[in-house]
Amino acid sequence: MFKPNKLTEGHNLMWESSRMMLPEHVERILDWRKSLDEEKKPIIDEQQWEEFGQTIQGAMANNQRVKFTVWKDGFFEDIKGWVHSVDPQLKRIRIDLDEFDVDYIPFDVVVDVESISM
Repeated sequence: MFKPNKLTEGHNLMWESSRMMLPEHVERILDWRKSLDEEKKPIIDEQQWEEFGQTIQGAMANNQRVKFTVWKDGFFEDIKGWVHSVDPQLKRIRIDLDEFDVDYIPFDVVVDVESISM
């Protein structure tokens, strides 16, 4: 007859191959695993905002490349490029990623700003 294994005790082996998971369950488990790695958005104080502003102004004046660390949906992402302009009304920064690509970074997702050498 059948040998028992780790998954089932006794004589339930006839139904062993019929185990399955619904796609909804798989999706929910993957979402749950992803949520375990999420991090909370850090709170940026006024002094850090002033340092960010000085770094951005210096990079614009000297045409230096800048690395922005942004927080998106629980994860941190680095964006590198040249600061083209800062729009205080729309609360966003226009950054030129390369010769053709442009990105707009909202103020509220910025976590860190540092100038990088070429």
